Amino acid sequence: MRNVKAVITVALCATALAGCSGLREMAGLQKKSPDEFAVTTKAPLVIPPDFNLRPPMPGAPPTNQLDPSSNAEQALFSGTSDPQTVAAGMRGNYTPAEKLLLANAGIQKADPGVRVKLTADQRTVQNANRSFTDRVLGASATPDNGKPVNGDAEVTKRNSGNRPVTKQKESGGWFDWF
Repeated sequence: MRNVKAVITVALCATALAGCSGLREMAGLQKKSPDEFAVTTKAPLVIPPDFNLRPPMPGAPPTNQLDPSSNAEQALFSGTSDPQTVAAGMRGNYTPAEKLLLANAGIQKADPGVRVKLTADQRTVQNANRSFTDRVLGASATPDNGKPVNGDAEVTKRNSGNRPVTKQKESGGWFDWF
């Protein structure tokens, strides 16, 4: 009888401790899946098409790119015509320095009808159907007359209708259930 009790006690203890992750790991009962981030593939070896390439010098700038100051200079001052001629042909109340700056910035390449296009786009936006926006924002169907709204007058107008003003009971949260 003692042996049966001891066996049952050991079996119950073993069953209870089998749920512990540390004990399961020490006993080797835990599943060890492979780490998906540790799996890597190696790229195939590729031979370069030109064997006469020299390795780059450490710290040297790349040979296929311009430095940032050269890129900026090329973007600002590259043009098909001379900036002096463009500046001399400009009309308007500009100083000679302003004319030269505009010519170097590429005003000769600017679209002359850009202001007309922007105005047309602005009119399109202003005349667009606002019903979707009004539905989303909960705006009323009455148009805005440009006057400010008196909040107190609106509340009394709403409350003076058919229903009496009743103060709602404040919710106590979870404690109202008990």
